[in-house]
Amino acid sequence: MTRPAAAPAGRRRRRRRLRERPPFALPFLPALLLSILSGWVYSFAFPAPNVWVLAFVGVGGLLAALRGRGFVTGVVVGFAGGLAFWFSLIGWVTLFLGAAPLLALGTLEALLMGLGGGLIALVHRSVPLLWRSRWGRVGVTPLLVAAAWTCREVVAGTFPYGGFAWGRFALSQSTSPFAPLAAWFGLSGLSFLLAWLTAFALACLTEPRGGFAPIGRPGVLEHLVPRLLAVAVAAGLILAIPPFRPSEAGVMRITAVQPDTHAGYFDPKNDAAANLLATTEATLRAPLAGSDLIVWPEGASEADPFSDPSILQQFNAVALLKNAPLLAGAITTRDGKYYNSSLLWEANRGIAGIYDKTHPVPFGEYVPDRAFWTPFAPGLLKLIGRDYTPGTRSPVLKVGTVPIGVDICFDIVDDGLILGSVADGAQVLVAQTNNADFGTTEENQQQLAIARLRAIETGRSVVSVSTVASTTFIDPTGATIYAAPPFRPVVRTEAVPLAVGTTPAVAFGVALGAALAVLGGLLPLIVAIVARPLRRRR
Repeated sequence: MTRPAAAPAGRRRRRRRLRERPPFALPFLPALLLSILSGWVYSFAFPAPNVWVLAFVGVGGLLAALRGRGFVTGVVVGFAGGLAFWFSLIGWVTLFLGAAPLLALGTLEALLMGLGGGLIALVHRSVPLLWRSRWGRVGVTPLLVAAAWTCREVVAGTFPYGGFAWGRFALSQSTSPFAPLAAWFGLSGLSFLLAWLTAFALACLTEPRGGFAPIGRPGVLEHLVPRLLAVAVAAGLILAIPPFRPSEAGVMRITAVQPDTHAGYFDPKNDAAANLLATTEATLRAPLAGSDLIVWPEGASEADPFSDPSILQQFNAVALLKNAPLLAGAITTRDGKYYNSSLLWEANRGIAGIYDKTHPVPFGEYVPDRAFWTPFAPGLLKLIGRDYTPGTRSPVLKVGTVPIGVDICFDIVDDGLILGSVADGAQVLVAQTNNADFGTTEENQQQLAIARLRAIETGRSVVSVSTVASTTFIDPTGATIYAAPPFRPVVRTEAVPLAVGTTPAVAFGVALGAALAVLGGLLPLIVAIVARPLRRRR
């Protein structure tokens, strides 16, 4: 009697991979398609349409697609989902500049998402080898998955050239019941909690028989109920954390001016002198009795006030006739360097304070390593005719006795700057922006959602002042005090609450984000290295 011939080595390896694949892990091509679909769905959790619950659906699908993958295929699957997510989320960058910025930025962010997917795939593969019990799969795995997800977000927000801290899980939740948690944990901590909850739900729903039965077998309902109950209890415990409320310290009457001018840097109708005149006239026409501060948006003066006395005369006329200091966005030149600045002007005194934008936008406000990158897109990069210099001044300026924190446009995504300004005493935050380059796209809504979360995170009122849309007063709970209609000239004065003291997020948020980044990057690698001999033996 002859023995059957041994299966070829390649077939044996495929069979072994199938046996070792965790429950509900998909083959490569279906996983790739699921990742692409999930990334696209994830983008709809952000404004617009701002359906926050879809963040859990999208991220859950992305995590499910990474189950059963190795590091390399995890990178590929994560990259595919990242492309679908980023190309959908930030399509607004194409409005004036075409597809090149979207291809460059979207692909870079998707690559980082792919690397994060590789780390998550290592967690899914390695943890069950070290912790074979249900508690390893349902307890340890979601924690490491959430840490790896948060690590990728922190790295993307700082690398390269200062990063692009858009699209974080937390930023999809500005109007959700989870938003108040930002005051306790900061945006990185909130992303970790949300990613953990999503990974925990996935682990519960896919846990094999033995306390949890797999979906699709007889008696599915009686086994599905405790799984869903476990997820509901976890979500309920998170939502039961009470909102954090700092102490109020009176109110400040702030006037926001939305001039609705053609202020886009790449807008062919941009006329710096006409824009400034329109902003000045709109302010002078409006009744502003009792205002403590007038705020103009970023770039209200695109010519240097220090070299043009007529601009300073307009500043002084506004401050003198309205009997209030003026905080005006301006482009300044000092020592041969350009700065995107915010000038605090007081009548008959002149400049009482200056803040220069700390992190100019790479490839938007300056070209890093210009000699290297210009050959790749010479026509496009030559449009950026001046390179702004990063500022080194404090973002906290004093208006009378009230310290205010100033941020300019994409400064709003900088954890260190925003949290640091409150730690340095700011009692209210003023966000000046010029998003005219993005027209009626979702960019201004996404930026406003970030400002809303910053109000909750810091326990401070935020006054977001835009050239075109959407100028909004937000109280420390994230509630809207007043929102100006977009793409209309508006001058509005509101009394906004001042606050003192710091939230836990201000005290520990930056350190927590850094710790999660380190742990999320190292722990999956350590677990994979320790588990590798066990995988070989198996």
